[in-house]
Amino acid sequence: MSRETYGILIGIFVILIIFSPFPVFFSAVIFLSYVISKEVGKSIGVDISLFSPLVLLSQYFTPQLTPIFIGTISLVYGYESWSLEKFFKTLFLLFYPAVFLSYLIHIREHGIYITLVFIFGLWINDIFAYYIGKRFGKTPLFPKISPKKTVEGFFGGIVLGSIFYLLFLPLSLWKSFLVATFTLTSGVVGDYFKSFIKRHIGIKDFSNTFGEHGGFTDRFDAVVFASPLFYFFICAWKFSC
Repeated sequence: MSRETYGILIGIFVILIIFSPFPVFFSAVIFLSYVISKEVGKSIGVDISLFSPLVLLSQYFTPQLTPIFIGTISLVYGYESWSLEKFFKTLFLLFYPAVFLSYLIHIREHGIYITLVFIFGLWINDIFAYYIGKRFGKTPLFPKISPKKTVEGFFGGIVLGSIFYLLFLPLSLWKSFLVATFTLTSGVVGDYFKSFIKRHIGIKDFSNTFGEHGGFTDRFDAVVFASPLFYFFICAWKFSC
């Protein structure tokens, strides 16, 4: 299937999950945490993906205990192998993506509408950054990490994504602008965060589950990184948390 066909099918499935009952959405995010941990862990040689859902549950229900849980498991794995490298890889995989994705569940608690707005804004940013960069891009942004992504594509995606947020976020204009700027930028950071790892281990994608879109890690990188920041803003300015 083409990139566009995969993109449409992924979008439809995600929308259906968002509209599903909360327990189904919760379970889907737990699965997403597991499979991203599995993909990244396989790539860096440390598979602790079964712990990722547990960390997510800990962060969601008892966030005060999560650092202790993550630190203890990392110590155990580091001690068993007597490897500082494995210790830090375990620490990283327990933190990413589970802690980040726990905030996506909190966003969904505030309603289907706000969750859709959050996701659609990131999608619009991603889509227009890709096509504007492909058509007009001339200036590489971070060529060592992603040589095909450009400054023109970055600003094109941010502008179009920001317009969407300005139109549909139930906030004042300046608050919506700040949410858009920081949320969309953090989504781009999530993309480069993932790409930095890929370039250092020499792979194109973390898997080929979605064809040209790569795997779950490649497809949901922006959502993972942007969720905590977006949740912070909706708590600070609109909703009770």
